[in-house]
Amino acid sequence: MASEAARARYPYPLEDPATLRSQQRAVHNLGQLLLDTHAEVDDDALRLAESWRSDTATTAVADVEVLATTMKGDGDRLGDAASALATYVGHVDDARGDIDGIRRRYDDAVAERAAADRDMPDAVDTRFEREEQRDINRQAFESTASGLDGEYQGVLGDLRTRARPVLDQLQRVLERFVGTAPPTGWSLGEVAFDRVSDRLELTGNRIEYRLRQEGLLTGPLPEGYYSRWLENADRQGVPAETIVEIAREHGITAEDFEVLEGLEEVIDPDGKSYFLLPDGISGDDARKAVLMTYVLNAGTDYGEGHGTDFTPEAYSADEVQRIIDRQAANDWSYDQDVGFVHGNGGRLVTTPNGMLMGLGGNLLQDVYSQKGGTAWGDIFMVNIDDPDDAAEQLRDMVRSGNAWYADDDGDPYEGSLDLDRLLHHEERHSRQWADKGYWGMIWDVVTDSDGIEEDAGLGDGGYR
Repeated sequence: MASEAARARYPYPLEDPATLRSQQRAVHNLGQLLLDTHAEVDDDALRLAESWRSDTATTAVADVEVLATTMKGDGDRLGDAASALATYVGHVDDARGDIDGIRRRYDDAVAERAAADRDMPDAVDTRFEREEQRDINRQAFESTASGLDGEYQGVLGDLRTRARPVLDQLQRVLERFVGTAPPTGWSLGEVAFDRVSDRLELTGNRIEYRLRQEGLLTGPLPEGYYSRWLENADRQGVPAETIVEIAREHGITAEDFEVLEGLEEVIDPDGKSYFLLPDGISGDDARKAVLMTYVLNAGTDYGEGHGTDFTPEAYSADEVQRIIDRQAANDWSYDQDVGFVHGNGGRLVTTPNGMLMGLGGNLLQDVYSQKGGTAWGDIFMVNIDDPDDAAEQLRDMVRSGNAWYADDDGDPYEGSLDLDRLLHHEERHSRQWADKGYWGMIWDVVTDSDGIEEDAGLGDGGYR
């Protein structure tokens, strides 16, 4: 269900009212200075002076008076705009509080649904009963989300009603200064955020504005995963400057997210997105989907709410580049192993930390996942070899938010290790593959497996 509450957004005022106040004072004071200067000029003396300059000077003085009066009027209009904008800011702040509350309740509902799917009642035993219980959980969640959607629309409707008179006043000021068409140089609050997001359709946020300021986004806001990217970054508290840097340095546009369209999205308890790859996907598309999954999530949540072996790496343009470079070094794991896993009955998902996770397969595939699992290049294969349904087992693992293992009988069970920690451990193994090269890593695994694991984080890997 595509819930509006999940995408709840609000406009950020894009010009501080204090800035307009400063502009108002500057224009007004300059106009007053011109008027004071004009008052000191003796018009009669200019007219009596018999010189070819007399007429020119008389006209210039008259023009200065007109200009000064106009500037004072413009200063007053800017003052009106500042007052209108301050009122608008107050309305937005009120709405933000309500919308933030809706988003929190939506996130709570997502977490509750994940917990309900994970912790089935004792009476639910068979796979059919689990599916039936999940359907009940889904219906309860969608009912809650529908109610939150209604609240969200109510908040937006109230904001539109309260802000309309203010926007009318602001529009009159804008028409005075910039006319009806956007100026080539913009400014004046980027023409009050492009006429306040086309008269309060309320699709903008702080990050969108910065992207528009930098010329990295034009026209209507792209829908789909590009929009989700900005929402995730906003929710995760990512600085707008970071998103601008990622978009600029890596040329991120809406088209880059198209590789995720049509893939099955699986959400973990923290709201992060994983994508189940179809078994016919190419290595290039798998590589692009992995990268864009990292970009989309705007953070891995490694280090959130639990201890870790390492300081979390900040989401950044540098991290995007590091993942690109690691993918290039481990290109064989996309070009060859994606098809190998799928061809032998396994399944793969992209992960928020920029690698692949998979499980299942035939006896040949089983050889390549040992202990709790094994990383091969950019692919971490969980050691659950013979699940009834490899795709469903991956869904269960993601939705639980924890690592899963196989018992002595080969039956899967949920562990207590946070999945974010395990994936960080395995991603460090992927870095080792990239740094050492294929045969160098094989040699170190054979000769120094303890050192390899310690370098990846023993706690994060579940070894202690």
